[in-house]
Order: sequence, then structure tokens, then C-alpha cells
Amino acid sequence: MSSVITTYINNNESRAKAINQFCAFTMLFASPYIFILYQFGHTFSVFIMAILILLFYSCILLNKTHRTEIAKIVLIFTTNFSVLYFDILLGFNSGIHLYLFTAPLIVYLLFDYNEKRNVLLSLSSYLLNFIFIFTVYKFNWIKETEIDPDAISYLYAINLTFSLILSFILIVYFAFINSSHNTLLTDINSKLEAKKTELESKIEEKNKTQNDLLKTLKEKDILMAEVHHRVKNNLAFISGLLQLQNFYIKDEKASSVIQESFYRIKSISILHEKFYESNNLEKIDIQSYINELLVFLKLSFSHEKKEIIFHANIDHIPLNLSQSMPFSLLLNELITNSFKHAFKESNDGNIYISLTKANPGFEFTYKDDGVGFDLSLVTKDKSLGLNLINTFTQQLRGSSQFSSEKNKGMCFTSTLHFD
Repeated sequence: MSSVITTYINNNESRAKAINQFCAFTMLFASPYIFILYQFGHTFSVFIMAILILLFYSCILLNKTHRTEIAKIVLIFTTNFSVLYFDILLGFNSGIHLYLFTAPLIVYLLFDYNEKRNVLLSLSSYLLNFIFIFTVYKFNWIKETEIDPDAISYLYAINLTFSLILSFILIVYFAFINSSHNTLLTDINSKLEAKKTELESKIEEKNKTQNDLLKTLKEKDILMAEVHHRVKNNLAFISGLLQLQNFYIKDEKASSVIQESFYRIKSISILHEKFYESNNLEKIDIQSYINELLVFLKLSFSHEKKEIIFHANIDHIPLNLSQSMPFSLLLNELITNSFKHAFKESNDGNIYISLTKANPGFEFTYKDDGVGFDLSLVTKDKSLGLNLINTFTQQLRGSSQFSSEKNKGMCFTSTLHFD
């Protein structure tokens, strides 16, 4: 684009230079007119010719001071007036009108082809001038100046020669300009073709890179899915071993510990299963996971024949593995503690779970309507369950807040930050 602009500026400068040369050429050929007019005693016409020469010279000065538009107007006026005045003075037969046939070339010398309005107005001025001159002599409105026929012939020869030379020069100039434009367009076209080839090559390379990336991402998704699937299977194997081991343990306390570990492992296993089944292997909807975890835990405690009802109010929150893992273990710990302690001597009850978006973070609330407990006594006993709850809460940048009264249930609230 910069080369095109530079060429356009250079072309304008070349046009101004050509106009100056045209003016200088016209001034040079005015010398014979001054000599002839002076010889035949047309002093006033000599004066007019001197003024016209000054006007042509003023066009050169205006171009040099970059007032090209004014220079163009002056040049059109000067050429039109010259033909009009000397045709009236010397007559139509002097051939002065021949200069008007170079008018289209003069106009295209002055203006760019895209300046249609200026071109049309300028050509119209020359055409009207010719029609006026022709009409004047057709109907003999003005009497011609008496000049020797030989002088008229001499002037006609000068006018014909000058108009032919001028036409030839202008045609050569436009041929040169056209050749320059064609060369420029060819050069620009070559550069555009090279640019097009380069862009096509870059696009092809970009598409190849994009396809490679898509392939790599697809392979990554397959590997991630395989990882989640294998982890889930390994955890299921470990869970099976724990259940088998628990079958042979007679000590009730040891059996309880094994069973709690089984629940923890199973909650992690369900989590990996949700990631494996998810379309987005990086995040899962925590609502869907919690609903499945609650079904599992309810079925796991069904042998105790307790009618515990879950009331869940969970927003659709996408969580990645590092966020959902501590939360799943936190929730598992709270539920198993409720079944183990809050409803130990009761066959029915309610558990309320709420996880909603807040500003900032997420409000998590867990309640049961069990027997409740004395928090100070539990802390003194250094309960593993409570320690785990505090640890998982801290991992989610929250703080554990328990409230409980005997026979009035327990409530746990925390503001969690999944980021």
C-alpha cells in the first residue's frame, strides 16, 4: 500500500511537471505570433499576447507553490481565451481553432481520469468556445480584421504545425504514463500474487497446526478419560478388598473404621466415574455428582433400616478435580457422621444440604435433625471425622462453623471458594 501511495504522489508530481512543460512550450511558440502581430501593426494584440504569456508563466509559479487547482483553472481560461480572441481577430481561416482539437488531451493532462466532474466541465468549456466561434463566423456577427492573405496562410501553417506538434507531444506523454501505469499495475499484481501465495501457505500451515492441535487435544481427552476410568476401576478394586477384609473382621470398632474408609474411597470412585462420563473431562456439574453420591450413601445405610430423607438444594456449579475432590470428601464425612452419630438411636430423620452461589464464594450449609452433640466434648476427644472436615474445608479456603444443641440437630455452615 505504501508503494502505491508513493507512486500516486510521484504521478501527481510528474503531472505538474508536464503541465509546466506544456506552459513553457506554449510560451515558446507565442514568439512568432508576437513578431507577426507586431509587423502588421496589431499593438493591442501584442499586449494581449504578453498578458497570455504571463498567465502561462503564472501557472508554472502556482504549480511550484503547490496551488495546482488554481493553476488548472488559469490554464483552461488562458487557452480558451487565446483561441477565442485570436479567432475573432484573425478569422476562422487562420486555423487558430485547430488548438481546440487538442483540448481533450489538455484536459486529461490537467486532471486524473477519476475526476469526472472536472473533466466534464473543462471539456464543456472548450466545446462551447468552439461552438461560439463557429457560430460567430457562420452568421458573420463580427467583421474579421483585414490581414494579408499570405499572412493568414503563414499563421495557418504555424497553427497547424503547433497543434500537430502539441498533439503528438501530449499523445506520447499519455502513452508513457499509460505504460508506467501498466508497469505499476503489473508490479502490484505480481506483489499481490506473491502475497496471496504467502497467505495461502500460512493458512495451510495454520490449518495443519490447528489440525495437529485438535488431534493432540483429542488424544489428551482420550488419555484423560482412560486415566479416570482406570482410577475408578482401581478404586473399585480397593473397595472390594476392603469389603472382603471387613467380612473377616470380628471387632466392631475395626469394622466400622474399614467401612468408613470404604465410603471415602467410594465417593472418590464415583467422582472419577462422573469425570469419565462427562463430555468435558476437565469439569463436572457438582449437582449431578452430589445426587449420585446421596443415592449411594442411602443404599449403603439401607441395611440399618433407617428412613433418612435427603433434602438437597444444589446449584449447577462446574468444578474441576482439585475442587470437587475435597468437597466430595467433606460431604461424605458429614453424611457418614450423621448416620453414625445423629441417627444412631433413631429410625428416621432429615438431612438438608445446600450449596448456592454467593458473592464472594459459595455458601455451603449442612443440617440434620438428629440428637446433636456437645462441640467442646467432641473437640477434646480429637475426632478424626471432625479433623477431616476441618482439613477439607481449609483446602477450599473456608472455615468450619458448627452449631448444635442436644436433641435439636446439628448445623454446619461455611463459605467455600472454588478457585
